[in-house]
Amino acid sequence: MVGIGLLGVPVGSFLNVVIDRVPDRAALRGPREGEPCTPIEPLGVPLQPWLLRGGRPGGTRSTEARELPRRWLWVELLTSAVFALLAGRYGEERAVVPLLVLGASLVAVSVIDLRLLRIPDRVTFPTLALSVPLVVVVSASQDAPGAVRGALVGAAAYFLLLLVPHLIYPRGMGFGDVKLALVMGLYLGWMGWSPEHPVGGPLQMVLYGLMLGCALGVVFGVTSAVITRRRGEFPFGPALALGCLVVVLFAPELRF
Repeated sequence: MVGIGLLGVPVGSFLNVVIDRVPDRAALRGPREGEPCTPIEPLGVPLQPWLLRGGRPGGTRSTEARELPRRWLWVELLTSAVFALLAGRYGEERAVVPLLVLGASLVAVSVIDLRLLRIPDRVTFPTLALSVPLVVVVSASQDAPGAVRGALVGAAAYFLLLLVPHLIYPRGMGFGDVKLALVMGLYLGWMGWSPEHPVGGPLQMVLYGLMLGCALGVVFGVTSAVITRRRGEFPFGPALALGCLVVVLFAPELRF
């Protein structure tokens, strides 16, 4: 838990770069005007964790060096906490590797959605492209090829369950949430598969994730309306992400 939790610090630092640059379609590599730190070679990515620098800018070429944003700290702490939880639950299993990819992705999309009320495809689709082969490899190494079919069932089911409300009322459910459901459903279906319940198990986990995400979304929406004293759009992605993470953590107890 400690080792993988500490790994969350540099990963969280990279996620801050993703959060800052991906919504603007800026390249992840190379310097960017206005950023408080410059890229580290040979990676070419500004990986300077807030926790290691105490918020001080590092290697900046700017004449007026700014402190690292406080948000960078919270993203690093959140990523470390998510990694530690996943390690505590699955640290002795090979499944922890793809689950860490899921955790990092959920942190990134949640923060972006909170800031901008949208979930970029440039986070969702690369995560999906990385997750599918990882799920296949881990399933094969565990002599459970059927788990891949369970993952695909979960991805399709979650996508369709969110696509319907999006088509009925697009303002109530953004298409970014629908596409994120492909990633979350992939993992929920994977964690729910068993030889005895090859379809029912994945569907069960997807429904648990959806119900918990919707419940958290209602709480979050009401709280947001009370605090801001206005009605309107609110980010639904963080609630779905938290619901997915909780179900993944308790999947062994929730299975049939």
